Amino acid sequence: MKFLQVKTLVFFSGVATLVALAMMSISILYPKPLLLVLAMSLGQGIGILSLALYLLAIALDLQSGSAFASLPESEVAPEPEEQQPGPGE
Repeated sequence: MKFLQVKTLVFFSGVATLVALAMMSISILYPKPLLLVLAMSLGQGIGILSLALYLLAIALDLQSGSAFASLPESEVAPEPEEQQPGPGE
C-alpha cells in the first residue's frame, strides 16, 4: 500500500513542478506586471507544494524499511553467495 502512496505522491509532485515551471515561463514570454506577480507568487507556492510532496514520498519510502522498496524485482541486485571451500583448501 505504501508503494502506491509513494508512487502517487511522486507523480503529483512532478505534475505540480511542471505547472509551476509553466507559470513562471509564461511570465517570461508575456511580461505583463500583473501576470508576472501572479505567476511568480503562485508558481513559487506550487513549487514549494511539489517539494513538500516529494519529501513526504521520500519519508514514506524510507519508513517502509526496505532500501529497494520502489525498485522492480528485476532491478534489485542478487545477494552474493558464500563460497564453499574447495577440495584443496
